[in-house]
Amino acid sequence: MADSQQEPEDGLLGRVQSLVRAFGILDELAKSDNMTLSDLSRAVGLPRSTTHRLLTTMEALRYVAFDRGRNGWSIGVQAFTVGAVFAQTRDLGQLGRTIMRSLMSEVQHCVNIAVPEGAGICYVGQAAANGFRQTAARPGAVLPLHTTASGKVLMAHWSRAEFDRYLNSAPLKARTARSIIDGDRLRREMADIHMRGYALDDEEHSGGLRCVAAVVNDRYGLPKGSLSISDRSSHLARARLDELGPTLISAAQRMSMEIAAQSF
Repeated sequence: MADSQQEPEDGLLGRVQSLVRAFGILDELAKSDNMTLSDLSRAVGLPRSTTHRLLTTMEALRYVAFDRGRNGWSIGVQAFTVGAVFAQTRDLGQLGRTIMRSLMSEVQHCVNIAVPEGAGICYVGQAAANGFRQTAARPGAVLPLHTTASGKVLMAHWSRAEFDRYLNSAPLKARTARSIIDGDRLRREMADIHMRGYALDDEEHSGGLRCVAAVVNDRYGLPKGSLSISDRSSHLARARLDELGPTLISAAQRMSMEIAAQSF
């Protein structure tokens, strides 16, 4: 059958359109454990030929699977793998809750856990001390990398090329008068963080708030998220941040070991 909705094959528009259509197919397959080509093409509003072309590409990448016995399509193992990684990442706040509560009791400051989210950092868990909740880092909040200790400690593990791409992607915006918005200065800051093992936010994102963060690694030893301690500046002196650094690193290492243990 002729393809009545001709799809652009070249250029950015064609690639983006194909992605949108492919994700639309995945969305439909997620609602059912088996769909025929005809049912799927009707559900996504595409010609059979276009739907089949997308499906065969996605099958080669293992995002969908074809059951010849039932003559139907379903979600593939790679889609499951991606979803499992996402779930594990978002469950980081639950996985490390015992460690976070223990650390909160020890230091008597708010403890947060965050993961990378696009060009920012997303907070996925929090343990509050003395009734204080760090509202800027509330679970679900996405904050800039360069103005937060949680973001900077992850940036410190980037390659030079990754760091340069970040600087070139958009101008660094200040959140307070203390925010680092000069690329060279931020580069020096990354070197210091990498050397001492923790990052500081001395009222760089929000006036009146301080934070210290250490990296949490996955089972391969790669950065997975950031564990941080934060509080009002009136309760968390600048000198106290450096005192908390080694304690925080130790807690982040315990959380990394717990993640590795849960991965098998």
